[in-house]
Amino acid sequence: MNVSSDLDQGWHAWSASLYDLSENDIWSTWLINQPGCWFGQIFTDNHATYGDVMLKFDVTYMGANIRSAMFQYALYGTDSTDASTTAFALNTDSNPAGPAWTPVSSGAVSTPDEGLYQAKMTSSGTAYQYLAVRFRFTGMTSGRGTDYATAVDNISVASNHSVIPEPAAVTLIGLGGIVTLFANRLGRRNR
Repeated sequence: MNVSSDLDQGWHAWSASLYDLSENDIWSTWLINQPGCWFGQIFTDNHATYGDVMLKFDVTYMGANIRSAMFQYALYGTDSTDASTTAFALNTDSNPAGPAWTPVSSGAVSTPDEGLYQAKMTSSGTAYQYLAVRFRFTGMTSGRGTDYATAVDNISVASNHSVIPEPAAVTLIGLGGIVTLFANRLGRRNR
């Protein structure tokens, strides 16, 4: 994947034949413990995500043979649209991002049960035009057969910061309040 060809095109997988992306969620039947099998997406962020970032997702287990399940994730940022430097690999566990990408955050979340999970990612104050996120499940399997189906849905990445108004905006709001009070007093006197 890269910014020039895959921007805002939704989720991609290392191999479409190994995953099912046809439903409303993303799921696989047997690759929970396979190396180099990642999902990923590159999207336009318009410099909105920075500082404390919250990653949220839902997990569903359709099989009963998954043990020590873990959701691994990595988030990267760039302002470049150069296809030669924004390559983003989903078939490797190390060095997945081209030289234009800056690592924002990475980690893992233990997902022992079905439900909603979240991970707080603390990044620098730098915001980027484009973000790339990739994730995969790892864990151990028990039993026989392919009863290892795992699904993830409702993945979101958003900043926790609140907008802090500039001092000039605060001054204008204060002046507006004073003018409003003064106008109300004049209106009462004229009645």
